[in-house]
Amino acid sequence: AWQIRSAVGVEVPAWLLVPTSHNKSTPVLLCLDPQGREDLWFEPGPDRTPEQMPLVCAADVRGIGDLSPEFSPGAAEYARWHQAEENYAWGSLIFGRPLVGQRAGDILALVAALAGNPETAGRPIKLAARGKLTVPALFAAALERRIAELYLAGGLIAFESVIESETYSHPLANFVPGLLNHTDLPEIAAALVPRPIVLAGPVDASGREVPAA
Repeated sequence: AWQIRSAVGVEVPAWLLVPTSHNKSTPVLLCLDPQGREDLWFEPGPDRTPEQMPLVCAADVRGIGDLSPEFSPGAAEYARWHQAEENYAWGSLIFGRPLVGQRAGDILALVAALAGNPETAGRPIKLAARGKLTVPALFAAALERRIAELYLAGGLIAFESVIESETYSHPLANFVPGLLNHTDLPEIAAALVPRPIVLAGPVDASGREVPAA
C-alpha cells in the first residue's frame, strides 16, 4: 500500500502488486480506472504466469475512489448534489485549476514515485487508463518522457467532436478553457512519437465508438 504526496494536502493512494518472481527488466504497469483502484486486482490468465506479469501499480486520482469529493455537512439532499464530480469540476474551474490538470499532476507524482522507488526504479513505466481518465493520462504522457508506452481504452477521440455535437456526454472534468485555440487530443498524441500508443475503442463526444480509421 502506497500514499504518494501529489500536492499540499493531497495524498494519492495506490497499490503496488509485485510478482513473487521477476527480473529487473520487468516493466511497471500504472493503471487508472474511473471505478477506482479497488477494482484493479489482476489475476494471471492461462497463457500468462505470475513470472511473466508486469509489476502493477493501481492508483486513485483526485475525484476517484478514496479521493472522491467529501460529503459535506448540512442538508443531505443539498450535500449529495454537491458531492457529484460535475460540481467538483465546476469548483475547480472557478479556482482556475481544471480537474483534468489536477489528475494529470497526480499521475506525474505517481510516475516520479515509481522512478524513485527501489522496487521499481529503472524499469519501463507503461500507463493504462480507461474512459474519462484517458485524457489526463494523455496529458501526463505528453509532459513526462518516463512514460514509455500508453494504453487508452474507451477514451474521447478529440475535443473537436464535442464542438461538433449538439449533445454530448463527455464529463466537464476533462474540459480546459481555450484548449482548442492551441491543440487537440490527436495532436498531443502525435507529439509522443516514437513512444507507442494503443487506442482501444475510442469514442466520440456522445460516447459512441468511432471507426478504427
